[in-house]
Amino acid sequence: MMIRFTLLLFALFVLTLCGHAQQYQTKLVYSCDFSNSNSLNDWVMEGPGLASIQNGQLLLYSKYFEAANQFFKTKGQAFSGLGEDYYHYVEAAMRQDIGDAVKDYYYDGIFRGGHLVYWNTFKTPDNYIIECDFQSLSDNALHMLMFSCTGKNGQKVFEKDLKKRWGVAAQYTKSDLYNYRISFFAPGRGSSNMRKCPGRHLTIKGKDFTLLNKMQPHHLKIVKYENTISWYIDGQLSFEYIDDMEGGYLKGGQTAIRVMVPAKGLYDNYKIYEIVRPSDQ
Repeated sequence: MMIRFTLLLFALFVLTLCGHAQQYQTKLVYSCDFSNSNSLNDWVMEGPGLASIQNGQLLLYSKYFEAANQFFKTKGQAFSGLGEDYYHYVEAAMRQDIGDAVKDYYYDGIFRGGHLVYWNTFKTPDNYIIECDFQSLSDNALHMLMFSCTGKNGQKVFEKDLKKRWGVAAQYTKSDLYNYRISFFAPGRGSSNMRKCPGRHLTIKGKDFTLLNKMQPHHLKIVKYENTISWYIDGQLSFEYIDDMEGGYLKGGQTAIRVMVPAKGLYDNYKIYEIVRPSDQ
């Protein structure tokens, strides 16, 4: 059930930021525990994704998950996050469904379809924390969290003046959206990577702690305060990035979960906190 709080709920988080401990006073501004199907009213799907509630958790995967995984079964291997040989299986399955409309899933003459982006409709404040639980249901990569997402003029991502999108990566990385994105659960890569868009700039890499126990639940946390972004997996700091790129750092915006077609996972307890006041300790 989604709960919006009109009263301030304060909590104290002691975090490592910029090399020293800071204490944040926060208030919970959004919470979704996926307890029933009404929880999905706050979410919008782009791409051929399937979202449902399974035992009080969000089950999220591509309609063409089985087509992609048929390739890996044939090869006797899992998708590591490197290479894209499975695409011809996905393209064939999509062509059976939508015929020549599959051409919409091409970029620069190459098929790139099957992935999904699941947008949360809540717009974050400028300084915030995102927390959620995650469990992979597939050995295959890749999952991402997108945040501080806006149009180039600061508008919400659903405004009609923005270009249409249906899950193709370049529509989010090389088009008219600003966003940060953190990718994780990439067994062949071994790292959790952060990029800034548009431009798909690789800003930093850190250890991907989801790979230590691949099929177990993990707790994910993003702390974004001004131009500093910290990424935690199971309470362990994977990386900390200070955005001093030309053009300035991104502020508040919408958040999303992106899942590549070979991947499948459960998400739960999706929460957003506003950072009200930091104070040096």
